[in-house]
Amino acid sequence: MSASRDFFRERKAQAVFKHAILSRYPVVFASKAGRGRPVVFLDGYAGRGEYEDGTPGSPLLLAQKATRVSSFRQVRGIYVERNDEDYQNLKRVMEQQGRPQDLVLGGDLQNLLPDILPVTRGAALFAFLDPFGTALDRNQLVRQLLNRPGSAPTEVLLHISISTVARMGGLLRKRREEGKPLSVADEKTVAHANRFLGGDWWQKHFAPVAGVKDQRRATDAALAVAAEYQAGIRADARCKSLSMPIQHKPNQLPKYLLVLFTRHVDGLWWFADAVGKAGREWEGAWLGAELRQAKTRAERNDTDALFTADELLPAPEAFDVDSYVQQNRASWERIIEQNIQRLLTQSGPFVLADRLEEVYAGVFGAASSRHVRAAIKSLHRQHVVQNTGVGDNFHRQLIIPVRPITRASA
Repeated sequence: MSASRDFFRERKAQAVFKHAILSRYPVVFASKAGRGRPVVFLDGYAGRGEYEDGTPGSPLLLAQKATRVSSFRQVRGIYVERNDEDYQNLKRVMEQQGRPQDLVLGGDLQNLLPDILPVTRGAALFAFLDPFGTALDRNQLVRQLLNRPGSAPTEVLLHISISTVARMGGLLRKRREEGKPLSVADEKTVAHANRFLGGDWWQKHFAPVAGVKDQRRATDAALAVAAEYQAGIRADARCKSLSMPIQHKPNQLPKYLLVLFTRHVDGLWWFADAVGKAGREWEGAWLGAELRQAKTRAERNDTDALFTADELLPAPEAFDVDSYVQQNRASWERIIEQNIQRLLTQSGPFVLADRLEEVYAGVFGAASSRHVRAAIKSLHRQHVVQNTGVGDNFHRQLIIPVRPITRASA
C-alpha cells in the first residue's frame, strides 16, 4: 500500500494539527492580503481531497475557507495532484463544491508551476506545499514562487519531512561506513532531497550519526538541516519564516515541520496564533487516540492494560478545549511574561512579532495571541513595560521597559 493511500485511510493526530492550521490561517491571509486585490489558494500536493471516512483533506478545507470569505474577498483555488487515481477522486470531490472559478489539475507541480503562476498575476498568493517526501526544488521555490514578479503578497506554508531527511541521512552514513552503494530507489530519493535542499550540503550534518537506528541524533541532524535550509531561503527570497515541529504525540521525535515563509510580520504573528489554537485540537486528538486504544485493550481484558474499561474517564470525545485553555492560561501567560522580561534583559527593547520564537518559548503550539496580549497587560500593571497591550497592532510596537534594564553581559 502506498504511503498516500495509507495516509488517507485515517487522519493521524499530526494531520489534525496541520488541518487545524488550514482551518484558520488562510482566512486571515485572505482578509488581510486580499484588500484591493484577488486571492489565490494553491494546494500543490492536494491528494484525494478527502479521507476515506469523508473527513475533509487540505483541498476541501481551503475551498471551504474560500467560500467563507467570498462575501468580501474574491478567492480562487488551484489544486494539483500527480497521482492519476487520486486526481480523479480529487476532481470529483472538488466539483461537488460548486466553485467553477477553481482549477483542479493533474500532474506534477514542478512541471505545472510555470503555467500556474501567470494565472496568479496580481493576486495575493497563499501556497500550501505538503508532499509525501520532498516538495519543489529549491530554485523553483525561491525564484518562481517566493520571488514571483509583481508586488502582490506571496506566502508559502511548506511541509519539511524531518523523518525523511533523518532516514536518508542515517542511511547514507551507514552505507558509507559499510562501503556499500545505495539502492537505485535510495539514489533517487537522495537526488530528490538534493534538489529540494539545493545541493548535497545537508549530508555533512550527519557525520555524527551512527546509522539508521541512531534516531535521536539523526533527528537532531535533520532539524539542523531544516534550520540551515530556512536561513538560506530567507536570505535568497528576502523573507521571514516561522516553523512548528509536529509530533504524533508529546515527548516523541518530530515527524515534520510546518514552515511559513512570508515578507510581513503580520503573517508570522497570525500564523503563531493559528498554531496555538491548532495545538489544542492536536492535544485532544492524540489524547483521544490514546484513550480509545486503552479502552480497546481493557475491553479485551488485555493484561497489559493500565485501566479497566470502567475506569477510562473521561471518554475520548469529552476533551473540552475551553476547559483546557482555562486550566492552562495562567501558566502560559506567566511563561510569556518571563520570556518577555528575559528578552528585555538580554537584548533591550524589541518588537514582539520579530521575536516570536523567544516570546512563545515553552508554550508555542498551545498559547495564542490573546495570551501574549494578557502578558503585556500584566507587565504594564506591574510597571515593568510602558506598553499597554491595547490596540490591533500592539505586536508591531517596540516593547519598552518602564525603567532602564541592565542588559546581560555577553
